[in-house]
Amino acid sequence: MSKVLVVCFSRSGKTRAVGEMLAERLHADFEAITEPIDRSGLSGYLRSLADAVFTRSVRLDRPRHDVAQYDIVAVGTPVWAGTVSAPVRIWLASHRRELPHVAFFCTEHMRGDDATFRDMTKVAGKRPVAHCAITAALDACEQQRLIDIFVDRIQRRLARLDNLEWAA
Repeated sequence: MSKVLVVCFSRSGKTRAVGEMLAERLHADFEAITEPIDRSGLSGYLRSLADAVFTRSVRLDRPRHDVAQYDIVAVGTPVWAGTVSAPVRIWLASHRRELPHVAFFCTEHMRGDDATFRDMTKVAGKRPVAHCAITAALDACEQQRLIDIFVDRIQRRLARLDNLEWAA
């Protein structure tokens, strides 16, 4: 049976909510990317923007899960200054060699998902099996439709991986 891990960073809680829902839908393990600094409030917001714009390195807390033990890792990020958040960029770079198949999702206020997914693909060194952008401007039904498509694509890839295991 295939195993899925959903990993995400969330400053405001929106990306985490999507990640937890995806983990439930995919019967996956869930892990929040955390760091020792506080990004709340105006100063945290400004630090987050600067970290993204200047691609600054950040320290992350130690992960609980070994990504190499999973068939697919779905990685989620908020869009910061039109790109991937600094914690997710650093997480992807540090796990690049162990990552199996990946899927990417993001939450955003406006647009920026194209650049975000391009950056995530470059840092991970892998093309995603699926990607999903949840924009605040979308109504709840449209957001749910996009999530359904994302989950379906991941499940189809898992089915192919399971079939390959049986054939081997």
